Amino acid sequence: MEERTLPVSETQMTVAMDYGQFCLDGGLGDPDVELALLERAQADQPSAGNGAMLLVLCPHQNNFQMSVTVQVWQSRPPADRDQWQQVSEGRLEVDDRGVLTLSSPTTDPVDVTVPAGRYTVEISGRGFVNYGWPGSTTPGDVWRIRLWPYDGITKSAAQMWDMPGFGVPENMPAPVPAGEEEPAHGSSSATGTTTATATTRTTAIDFAAHPELQKVLALRDFDDCAPDVAAAIVAMNPQTQRRLAQWAAIRAFEFAGLADCPWVTPALESLRNGDPLPAPFDDPQSASTRLAAENLPPQGKGGPYRSSAAPGGEKSPTGKMFDHGPIHRPYYAMPALFSAADPRPIVAAFQALSHACATYAEHVDTLLGATRTEFGIPG
Repeated sequence: MEERTLPVSETQMTVAMDYGQFCLDGGLGDPDVELALLERAQADQPSAGNGAMLLVLCPHQNNFQMSVTVQVWQSRPPADRDQWQQVSEGRLEVDDRGVLTLSSPTTDPVDVTVPAGRYTVEISGRGFVNYGWPGSTTPGDVWRIRLWPYDGITKSAAQMWDMPGFGVPENMPAPVPAGEEEPAHGSSSATGTTTATATTRTTAIDFAAHPELQKVLALRDFDDCAPDVAAAIVAMNPQTQRRLAQWAAIRAFEFAGLADCPWVTPALESLRNGDPLPAPFDDPQSASTRLAAENLPPQGKGGPYRSSAAPGGEKSPTGKMFDHGPIHRPYYAMPALFSAADPRPIVAAFQALSHACATYAEHVDTLLGATRTEFGIPG
């Protein structure tokens, strides 16, 4: 009886969650698959996995001090869904290193030790205040991850938070299948993954020539929805890549309503001059703390949120990638500054423009149009 009521192990951790999502990886995952998993999770909320990775959508845009409890059980634990607001299940394999990694865009991953093996995973969350911007960077939601040996039982249906006065967000149209395959038990390739992805198609980016781009977050967004921009960035010389990174970060800060703040203007001037970023931008957490104290309006200069969906209800390809719904634009813009200062010009260009696109959200096509004009990219 005790085996059924108590976990074998329990670990408490704090995870910095951003962009309304976090990912679980047992060592067999491929970062290039995250975009496909995100699309699948948005089409069938709130999570999606392929056996090697599991991506979970969070109601909150961010929580930089998200409390997560990871439990390992010998068998399926007792059900307690009535105590949680969001619950979903998936499958995950942990490789022989015995490490489960939790990661989220723009933040540092966190590792926890768990026994190697194939698991059913249940992810539960509660303490939500809103879908989208929660009003602070530490809204107080807490999460629990329970793992037990995979038993072949069909996963339980997902449970979504029914927000008072709002309800449950609608699923987005399902994307074209990306061709992921389940990893074979106990197997791995030389690169540490057994997942076949859509990366075998022709792309605008030569990853063999630019290995530093392999793990650049959201880079494949451009490869899918704006391949002309992706190819142009790759072809630019380092000086132009650096100029694009700076330009994109400044555009993001302007659109978010940050560029005219007296405490921000010295940082933008340092960025233009290639100098080290001054306080509070010498530390991302300090900058976020200062931003929280400013209590800026979430819409920036974009006005009240308007979906980028066309009259027929379908978003443009770039809208699907970068329009995340109602967001706090200043917080979405902030990482663009740090990305633009990356010592690798090509990485700085892609990352800064990606954050700027997410900041523009439903207006992203306007930003990409301006990017093409500014840098002479044929549309």
